[in-house]
Amino acid sequence: MRRLWLALLALTWLALLPAGADAAEPLPTLTGRVTDLTATLDATQRGRLEAQLAAIERSRGAQVAVLLLPSTQPEAIEAFGIRLAEAWKIGHKGADNGVIVIVAKDDRTMRIEVGYGLEGAIPDAVAKRIVAERMAPRFAAGDFFGGLLAAVEALDRAIGGDAPAA
Repeated sequence: MRRLWLALLALTWLALLPAGADAAEPLPTLTGRVTDLTATLDATQRGRLEAQLAAIERSRGAQVAVLLLPSTQPEAIEAFGIRLAEAWKIGHKGADNGVIVIVAKDDRTMRIEVGYGLEGAIPDAVAKRIVAERMAPRFAAGDFFGGLLAAVEALDRAIGGDAPAA
């Protein structure tokens, strides 16, 4: 009887597990510092962001990338962000000093995924604050470039040791 109960419990537990990584959507290919799969940014805007991100790497040593995609569904943006960070490997080897700004435009979700090497400079609270105070208001007004630029500037300040201003 005990063996039957344990077998039923195990089957129930397996049925409740989310679909594995094989069921997840394929990850986009890293094509540059800014990957826009939504055609939201024009060439000038993308170039300006790329230049800002290159300047951060030169002055701070940290690597920052931006991804705009339609959706992360069926995955939550948090799980998608972790998978993306593991695949893209933004940041220098051994330093893990990378950041990925993820915007799932159709889902209306944003996330800043921070490598372990920058968690002291950009803890979760700071990343969430940048999303809530810098990106979200501009995105709500239809200014995606302005929101991304404000987020990148706040990340630059945080990486440099200055907390983002409210």
